[in-house]
Amino acid sequence: MSPTITDQFNTRPIEAIDADHLQFPGGIEDSRFTATPKATDTWIAASRHELRLNRSIAIPTETVYGLAANALDANAVSTIFSAKGRPSDNPLIVHVSSVRMLRSLYHLPASDSNTSEDAPFLGTDDASLESSWLRQRLLDAEEEDRLSGGDGVWPEIPRIYHSAIRKFWPGALTIVVPRPACIPLAVIGGHGSTVAVRFPSHPVARAIIAASGLPLAAPSANASGRPSPTTAAHVSHDLKGRIPLIVDGGACAVGVESTVVDAYSATAHVEGHLSPCVLRPGGVTVEALRSLGGDAWGQRLRVYRRDFSSAELESAPTTPGMKYRHYSPTAPVYLFKGGNQGMQQCIDEMSCAKIGVVIVTPVALRAPENCTLTVHCVDDAKDLAKRIFALLRSLDETDHVDCILVQGVDDKHEGLAVMNRLEKAASHIVTL
Repeated sequence: MSPTITDQFNTRPIEAIDADHLQFPGGIEDSRFTATPKATDTWIAASRHELRLNRSIAIPTETVYGLAANALDANAVSTIFSAKGRPSDNPLIVHVSSVRMLRSLYHLPASDSNTSEDAPFLGTDDASLESSWLRQRLLDAEEEDRLSGGDGVWPEIPRIYHSAIRKFWPGALTIVVPRPACIPLAVIGGHGSTVAVRFPSHPVARAIIAASGLPLAAPSANASGRPSPTTAAHVSHDLKGRIPLIVDGGACAVGVESTVVDAYSATAHVEGHLSPCVLRPGGVTVEALRSLGGDAWGQRLRVYRRDFSSAELESAPTTPGMKYRHYSPTAPVYLFKGGNQGMQQCIDEMSCAKIGVVIVTPVALRAPENCTLTVHCVDDAKDLAKRIFALLRSLDETDHVDCILVQGVDDKHEGLAVMNRLEKAASHIVTL
C-alpha cells in the first residue's frame, strides 16, 4: 500500500554553490573530499544536519534527482515512502560515496535504528572520523582473504563486480549484492536477501553522502508514478511541503536512472553458469557492460523482459522500476515504435485542443483546426534519454497539453533505457 501524503515542511531550496571546486583525493576507495568554506557552511552543512536527523532530502545525481535518507534507519527510510506516496514493497537503491563505505556495511551489527547519536561515520580511513574497531575489522577481512588464497582486495564484495566497479564507479551503474545485516528490510521492500547499491558520480551527491558519513537510500525525488525529476524545479513541483530541503545542483547530465545489474543472486545463474542480467537498463549501456569481456559479461549477459522473464521478480522485485507503472505525466502518452509515420493521421483523428509531440526524425506536422501543436525535436537516442523526462513534464505541467505523442527509437545503446521508460509511461503503444 502507498502511505498517506501530508505536507509538513516549509521546504527550503538551497543552491549547491562552489560545486565545481569539490575534489575527491580518495578516488573510489575513500570518501575524503575537499570543499570551499562557503560550500561547507551552506548546502553541505544543511544536508548533513537533515540527514543525521533522519529526514529525507532531495539531492542531485548525474542520472536524476534523488530523495535521500539514512539507509541504516527504518524510520528514516519510511520518510521517503511517505513523501513520495511510494508503495512500501517497492525496493530502494542504497548510495555510497566510496568502496570503503560499501565494505564497511558488512561489518556493522544488525539494527533497524541508527540515529544521529549512534550511527557510525562510514567511508573514510580518517582516524578522527572512522571508528578504530571498524578500521580493524576491514584490515582483518583483507588478511583473512589473503590467507584463504585471495588478493585481499574488497573481500566483502562479490568478485564478479570488481571489474565493473573499477570501470563504471562512480557512475550510473547499480549492482545487486548480499544485503548487509545493518540494512533494514524496509530498504528492500520488506523481502529478499539482496540490496541494490550505487556510487554516484555527481560531485554534489558524493559530497553530501561523504559529509553525512551514511549510506543513503534514494529513489527518484518525484511523486510516485510521475516522470523522474531532472531539475530542482521538478522536485519542488512534486514534493514541496513534504521534505525540508532541496539541494539544487543544476540539470542532470544523464537524464535517466542508473542501470541495475545482478551478477550475484539466483536470478543471475542459469543451468549452473553465471549469467549476469540487466534488471533495469539505464545510464550504462548493455554494450558497455559487455565490453568488460569474459564469458559472464561478454557472452552471457542478459536483459530482463527482452531475453528472459520471471513471475517471481514481478511479484517480489529486487530493484526499483520492475513492478509498478512509472514515469507517467497526467496527459496520456502515445508511443510510436518504428518511426514517426502515422503521427499525422493520429493527430488528425484526435479531438484535442492541445497536442504535444516529441520526435527524433524531423517531420512536418500540421495542426488540425482549433488545435495547438507543440513539437520538440531531439538529436538522437542519447539526447532523447537526457531530455525525455524534462520534455514530458514541460508539455504536461507548462503547456498543459491534452495528450503527448513520442517517437520511439531502436532499443540498443542508450535507446534501450529510454524505450524502457517510455513503454512504462505510455497509455497507448502504436507499432508501425
